[in-house]
Amino acid sequence: MRDLISAEPFSPIEHSVRNAVSELMNTKLPVTIISETNLQGSLSVAPIEAALLESNIQYRRRLGSHISDGIENCIIIDTSREGKGAEWNAERNILTVTETMSVALSGHQGDPKVGPLTTVSICHCIAQLISPSGPKVRRMRPWAISGNWIHNCMDMTYDPVYASLKDTLRSEGSIRVVPITEVPMPSVENLDFIDSEKLQEISSRWDSMGNEGRARTISHLVRGALQSTTPSTSRLEEIVWSCIMAPGWKSDLASQIRLSSSIWKDNDKRIASSKIIDSLIRNGNL
Repeated sequence: MRDLISAEPFSPIEHSVRNAVSELMNTKLPVTIISETNLQGSLSVAPIEAALLESNIQYRRRLGSHISDGIENCIIIDTSREGKGAEWNAERNILTVTETMSVALSGHQGDPKVGPLTTVSICHCIAQLISPSGPKVRRMRPWAISGNWIHNCMDMTYDPVYASLKDTLRSEGSIRVVPITEVPMPSVENLDFIDSEKLQEISSRWDSMGNEGRARTISHLVRGALQSTTPSTSRLEEIVWSCIMAPGWKSDLASQIRLSSSIWKDNDKRIASSKIIDSLIRNGNL
């Protein structure tokens, strides 16, 4: 795996994160991980827990808990606000992770392209620093992009951080990017603009089609979305043309995220969060 924290989008927080992880590990004390009970928090907690497990470092998981004044030696994942990305309290050994905005790419005229650096991608950096070659951390690596996928920025405009992360993960071999017709088990039940039977029929003929026929067929498949304001053009393109797949997966990342919504509907928030975290650590997918 490439050193994720050294990638351009993480440059504003690289020093703080490296220092914080080093200090936390040097204490040899159990690490407490605190997060809110939501999907972003769960996707952020999972890689850190996997890394601590592989490094034989004791830890405690606290979901939806009140942060007491005397707490020390912990990682707080705050998904409720935008901040500096990573803030280190040296007196109490507390690393607070928040979303922040970062420059990821440059435009044709050299102008900076800014997008969200989510708590999920930052926590994957932390996990890699704790366990650089751990198999669980590597298996979970494709999910580094998931925070940007669920971010509302994808519904409004182009996300340069998402694009940068996707390029990094693809170049290191962590993911493949394929059209929805090449996903063995796509979940489209919640996508009212895609007919599942029609998709299955197109998939069966996909290998025999030329590029022109493929483009025409996909456009026809999603014509309902083309006449609507949702999903956005950027998200629609990712849904049908740029599905994120990883080794051993039957469903793409977006499909797994959509399916996970049932976990939140059927369970208490704390239980749902734990189910998401445990599944990612155990299987590397949802």
